[in-house]
Amino acid sequence: MLCGYARKYLDDTDHAEEIVQEMFFNFWQKKEKLEISTSLEAYLFRSVRNACLNYLKHLKVREEYRLATNQELLRKEQEIHDHVVGLELQDKIDQVISQLPPERQKIFKMSRFDELKYKEIAEKLNLSVKTVEVQMSKALKFLRLHLAEYLSLVILFILEVLILFLGGE
Repeated sequence: MLCGYARKYLDDTDHAEEIVQEMFFNFWQKKEKLEISTSLEAYLFRSVRNACLNYLKHLKVREEYRLATNQELLRKEQEIHDHVVGLELQDKIDQVISQLPPERQKIFKMSRFDELKYKEIAEKLNLSVKTVEVQMSKALKFLRLHLAEYLSLVILFILEVLILFLGGE
C-alpha cells in the first residue's frame, strides 16, 4: 500500500519502492526515539508522503542546477565566439588600415585611436584642417570599400554583444 501511495507522487515504481524502503530503514534506526501520537499507519503514510515531496524537491533543484549550468556554458561559448569574431574582424581592419598610404594612415590613427580632433592633428602634422578632412574622407572611403564584405559581420557582432549585454543581466 505504501509503494502504491508513493507511486501517486512519483509516477515511478522503482523510486517509489526505494523511498518506502528508505523510510522503513530510517524508521527502524530511530524506533527507540520515535514518539508516534497518531496511528502507525497514518505515521507511515505521512512519512512516505514527506519523503516523496523531499525527493521531488531534490529533483527540481537538480534540474534547475542543470539548466543554470547549461545556460552558463552557452554564455561562455558565445563569449568565446564573439571574442574570436572580434579578433578576426580587428585583424581585417588592421590589414586594411595598413594598406593606406603612410601619411593618411597616420592621420586616421591619430583621429580614431588617439581621439584627436582634426584641428589638433593639423597642428601636430603641420597641415591644414582641410587637408586632414580630405585625408580622413579618403581613408574612410577606402575602409568602407575594403570592409564592405564584413559589414554584415560587424552588424551581427554588435547585435550579439548588445543582446548579451542587455538580455544577459
